[in-house]
Amino acid sequence: MSSDKERILSKIRELKIGKEELLKYLQSGDKDIKHEAWIAAEKLISQGRLGLESLLCFPDHGTRYRVWNLIPGLTQVNREAVLHDIPCLLELLKDEDLNVRRLTWYVTLPKLLDYVNLEDVRRLTAFCKEVAVGEWKDLLDETCREILG
Repeated sequence: MSSDKERILSKIRELKIGKEELLKYLQSGDKDIKHEAWIAAEKLISQGRLGLESLLCFPDHGTRYRVWNLIPGLTQVNREAVLHDIPCLLELLKDEDLNVRRLTWYVTLPKLLDYVNLEDVRRLTAFCKEVAVGEWKDLLDETCREILG
């Protein structure tokens, strides 16, 4: 591991980085840096030191998916901000990354039904059915039936 990478990882772990730097690392092509950045972001969010608002529509969809997953476990959530950014969640339901799409349908969406308009979700059913194959077939078929009626 390079000394630059070790220095970056250390800064992230010690939370000695600013918000802009953290957001940059959350989009890193280096999986170790990106992973540590997410752990730091999660800590800062849970401590109320980093708002969800800057991450709900995050360009990196893996990070965006993780942020939406945090919402049900948080005690302080700005409902209006979440509702405003629902289109960014809906984008994940039709994501090109099939793992992000599957996980959003199966893990995230059921926990966020209080925030979404089911009619908007019903329009995306084809995207759920498209990834309900192989080992995901039974899980996603059940989820789609439960959510979409």
